[in-house]
Amino acid sequence: MTYTSLAALFVLTIAAMPHSFAKPLWLTDMDQSALVYKNVPGIDINAATRQLLLEHMSGHQDSITIVNNERAFQMLKANTLACTGNKVRNSERESFAYFSDVPQLIFPGMRLYMLKATAETAGIAGLQHDKRHSFAEISTRLPRSRIGVVGGRNYGEPLQAIFDQLAGRNRIYTRTGNDMSAAAMLDMLANGRVELVVEYPNVVQHYSEALNHAVELVSVEISEAAEYTGGYIMCSKNEQGKMLVQAYSNAIRLASKDKRYLQAHLRWFDVSSHHKVTALYNKVYNTTFEHEAFNP
Repeated sequence: MTYTSLAALFVLTIAAMPHSFAKPLWLTDMDQSALVYKNVPGIDINAATRQLLLEHMSGHQDSITIVNNERAFQMLKANTLACTGNKVRNSERESFAYFSDVPQLIFPGMRLYMLKATAETAGIAGLQHDKRHSFAEISTRLPRSRIGVVGGRNYGEPLQAIFDQLAGRNRIYTRTGNDMSAAAMLDMLANGRVELVVEYPNVVQHYSEALNHAVELVSVEISEAAEYTGGYIMCSKNEQGKMLVQAYSNAIRLASKDKRYLQAHLRWFDVSSHHKVTALYNKVYNTTFEHEAFNP
């Protein structure tokens, strides 16, 4: 049976369920028409790729609900029939949700960002930027620095372990509440309210330009961050959620072969990084796209 017929079968199965089952929710932290921080539009790669997935899920219907990550996880833990996209996969989250077999999105690994003045003070500005360096070691060079993190976000187990250690020394500032965006955290970095931020390169580029930051940033590739991060689709851990996540998995396999799915990624990256992103995309999705063909 082909991926197309499998996806159609799962969607038809869900559609045929008794009316006692509620329409599934799609949980997202971003309204496509909303401005996330200081009139700056967000990065809507999650929504853009999901629209392409839905082309392979004929008949699928859900209701979009805007919630932050913490609330989304609470709803999944409560066994609400729901899915959410672009989430890091780990063992703790697997205890209360099913994950797509393949990632919905991919990003080159996170980097450590700081003001140029901070890097010069710690002797970091001279580090080789084509090599990976230890975040734990760099943090010891700046013993009074505070690291800004976004509440409810997962940075991967190696980084989370370091954050947990530093939190006991009052070196972690966690942004919580209604505004937990990366844009707000980068604004804090630019204004000197935190000294270090771990973030994706495309996110820093997008929001730094949109916020007109005049300060110069230095970034370092860190060994505690994965070479790339996959953002998966999570669905509630019940039979309906299991079928939904399988339908999404099949749709990802189909949609990723479409150059529009690659373009949905590339539009959020600087042209200088398109070669690296395309190579990573080909590796993860087993495709053979050439980066020169795509300049969104």
